[in-house]
Amino acid sequence: MARVLEPLSPLVSLLLQASAPVDTAAAATDIAAAGGTGLEVTTLITNAVIDRRLVSYTLVHAGVLDKAGKLTEAAPLLLAQAHAMVAMSVEEGWELVLTVPAFLKDSLGTMSRNNGGPGLPLDTGRTIREVAESAQTRLVIAAPYLHPSFVVALAPALTTLLEAGGTATVITRALGWSAPNRSDANVEAVSVLREAAGSLSARLKVCSWDENGLGVHFKVVLADDQLAYIGSANLTPGGTGAHAEAGVLLRGTRVRSLSHWLQAVADELTRRSVA
Repeated sequence: MARVLEPLSPLVSLLLQASAPVDTAAAATDIAAAGGTGLEVTTLITNAVIDRRLVSYTLVHAGVLDKAGKLTEAAPLLLAQAHAMVAMSVEEGWELVLTVPAFLKDSLGTMSRNNGGPGLPLDTGRTIREVAESAQTRLVIAAPYLHPSFVVALAPALTTLLEAGGTATVITRALGWSAPNRSDANVEAVSVLREAAGSLSARLKVCSWDENGLGVHFKVVLADDQLAYIGSANLTPGGTGAHAEAGVLLRGTRVRSLSHWLQAVADELTRRSVA
């Protein structure tokens, strides 16, 4: 059975990139079962995932599409199987996320070919943006080093969230005037987020470690206690584009534990700042 389902593995990995992977897989299955077209299935998945350029290739590899882009006779069954695999994976799912600098591009290609084909791992910058954009009620942005040129890419998601009644928390370091080695980059990055919040700034909570030492070192972007990036990459151009970094995209109940920890850290930083 494992060999029969193996061609579906890249498609399942692709569907798991969607903010609602089970719903996306179900909708694709319904299209095929109702006599829809390959274009409709391709468009649906393309609009939902991060690695959009891989959708057609992955559907052909899975046997859902033929080389002309039309649904095969087996497409409804194959998509139903993929739907079931996604549903089994999504509760405690995770995917590898990497920042791959230019000198490691060839190594990534070799790794990908040796481990099931293209599409994996996910890209750090794109994954972080997708997590932020998926937030509907709560967003947490946490890193010791921020940079305005990357944070600006998260600003539209923050504005949309706050306008919809959601809340956001930023956890970083060295913002205060009393902080040793106050970080101009962090201050400017937080200013970008405050500007994006505008009149809704009361919904944006900013917490900073302003004492000696590094204080906080985790790098996390978390949405709605359901989806989170956690890894080594700071939210800077280097962390998301120039340095070799590794992390994971988490889904399911494990995200709640991470969320609770971040809330505890934010509460303690707030207490220390007013003590």
